[in-house]
Amino acid sequence: MTSDMIIIGEIIRHQGNKGEVRVKPLTDFLERFEQLDSVYLIKNGDKKEVYIEDVWYHKQFIILKFEGFDEIGQAIGHKGYLIQIAEEDKVELSADNYYIEDVIGLEVYTDKGEYLGIVNEILETGANDVYIVKDEETELLLPAIKDVILDIDLSTERMKVKLLPGLR
Repeated sequence: MTSDMIIIGEIIRHQGNKGEVRVKPLTDFLERFEQLDSVYLIKNGDKKEVYIEDVWYHKQFIILKFEGFDEIGQAIGHKGYLIQIAEEDKVELSADNYYIEDVIGLEVYTDKGEYLGIVNEILETGANDVYIVKDEETELLLPAIKDVILDIDLSTERMKVKLLPGLR
């Protein structure tokens, strides 16, 4: 994946016999598929732009019909392809909301200036996300709640946190 592309889904199988594909969404903004004219399909260095002909929903999946995909064999051949869009096509988030790729890699400091490490991973738990912060020796789990995450500054690539009792 190049840095100017973001992943929004993965083709997991064909859907029907007319060239449609079943997509596992990897985005919180499912409606974005209806707003796109084209996407990029990427797998093992193979990258191609395809145009969206139709979009509909089935259970937790998105069904896409691409122009030129008119039979089941074309759909089956694209299983495992990631669906990506250009960075400039991503949805603008409201204040205090961030993309996962923006938070991973941030340096984390306490409100007293103590360095804690770097956000290495984000767990999506349902209630709130949990940031996994690692340094050379320790791993710290920080709930992504306003009482703990005081500030995220993407321009300096820093996060300021308040360690509540029991977090260390």
